[in-house]
Amino acid sequence: MQLAAEIAILGTGFGGTLTALLLHRLGRRVVLIDRGSHPRFLIGESSTPIADLVWQQLCSRYDLPDLAPLAHWGTWQQTYPQLPCGLKRGFSYFRHQPDHEFEPQSDYANELLVAASNRDQTADTHWYRPEFDQFLVAQARNEGIVVCERTTLDSIAGREPWRLQGRQRDEPVEIQADFLIDATGAGGFLPQQLHIHSRVETLQTRSRSVFGHFTGVDCWGPELARREGCVANHPFPCDDAALHHVIDGGWMYVLRFNNGVTSAGFLLQLEHHAPRADWSAETEWQWLLSRYPAIGRQFARAQTTPLCGPLRKTGRLQRRWAQAAGADWALLPLSAYGLDALHSTGNAHTLRGVERLCDLLGSDWGQPQLADGLARYDAQLVREIDLLDQVVAACYEAFADFRLFTSFAMIYFAGAIFSEVSRRQRAAGPQADFLLADQPDYRERVDRTVAELRRRLAQGPSTAAQGEDFRAFVAREIEPYNVAGLCDPNRRNMYPYLD
Repeated sequence: MQLAAEIAILGTGFGGTLTALLLHRLGRRVVLIDRGSHPRFLIGESSTPIADLVWQQLCSRYDLPDLAPLAHWGTWQQTYPQLPCGLKRGFSYFRHQPDHEFEPQSDYANELLVAASNRDQTADTHWYRPEFDQFLVAQARNEGIVVCERTTLDSIAGREPWRLQGRQRDEPVEIQADFLIDATGAGGFLPQQLHIHSRVETLQTRSRSVFGHFTGVDCWGPELARREGCVANHPFPCDDAALHHVIDGGWMYVLRFNNGVTSAGFLLQLEHHAPRADWSAETEWQWLLSRYPAIGRQFARAQTTPLCGPLRKTGRLQRRWAQAAGADWALLPLSAYGLDALHSTGNAHTLRGVERLCDLLGSDWGQPQLADGLARYDAQLVREIDLLDQVVAACYEAFADFRLFTSFAMIYFAGAIFSEVSRRQRAAGPQADFLLADQPDYRERVDRTVAELRRRLAQGPSTAAQGEDFRAFVAREIEPYNVAGLCDPNRRNMYPYLD
């Protein structure tokens, strides 16, 4: 089989397929290529307010009314009730101590909840990726976009145009294209073919994962209430969230879908949880549950789903390529790097990358200035990856002292909420960096806050007075960007959504 297109996109995850739909709307001839097919087990499910906003604006700008309802829980349920997803009202964090029961405290010192919406109707969602991605691929086919599934590419030959050679099932295939986009994520097909070297050594975050999809996972809120936790003061139900169980040297995510499936996994800092070759994923999972009894009870009835199969485990999650774009090729953000699921930045960053890349290929296609625009795209990703890595790595350090973590995390939330508000008010356009990475003042404040965090951690566990002093320090640093009442001591780690 031989095919010719202007743009070939490698990977039919949501980022690659959405890119194809937008470029198709711009009049580009696009082909989508994937070595697998849908539905398939995938993680990376959590949306955020900035992701929802970008999704909504892309659907409006590129005239994709069938996709627009997926921006919010309420419209999703009204339009596509058969398409599974999860309700996400915000972020919830609970600090557990090894070999001890979780003991709620009257001042919420071992809890943190940050709301992302004020009601279910406008809430974020968790995307059940097996069916979400399949839905998008069906939309692409309905638009007339060629989708080559179960297609294994063996080599890339030439440029002007590129020639991709491989096999679709048992038949040889050759695809010609003027421009290539790698949306394979960790697959890294294009960087490997172009001999781009890794820059993973520049990343501070060092974590690995044990994870899966489950049925039979109990809610955390009732367990908390049974232990006399005051859930009535939570700004939203703590399970309707990206639920974080913070442990020594890591954390666990718990994301619930409305089809009875729960996505969950431990993210473990390599320095605290060195991989053990003699342990299976199941062995390590059960060991971790045994160390944290309240989490163990939440997963006492859990079983992995048939689509997921056995539990999975990884080596180091982090990856980074030295270059993310050239004159006739580009990587989507999560093909350019992989970091960590903490704070749910991945899907939002992918959408921002899709937006910027389609802007370039729409306005500058066939023009000499396209190469300059792609160089800017690459430079933006460098800034954004460096900032995200700095914040996430410091959060892992702060897990050791939850008093400090609850304040330090506000440097991230202040930047994220300020970015969303600026975008809604059109004070920041689509080309602005993700999470204020292009703002020197914000970057300097992050630098100072990270340095102060590390100085205090080096002094040993903080007292209540020292924790309050650090909270005041962070409050001063985030003040120009704090549009959500963060670091307010009267909130006692419970932050509602402020209209």
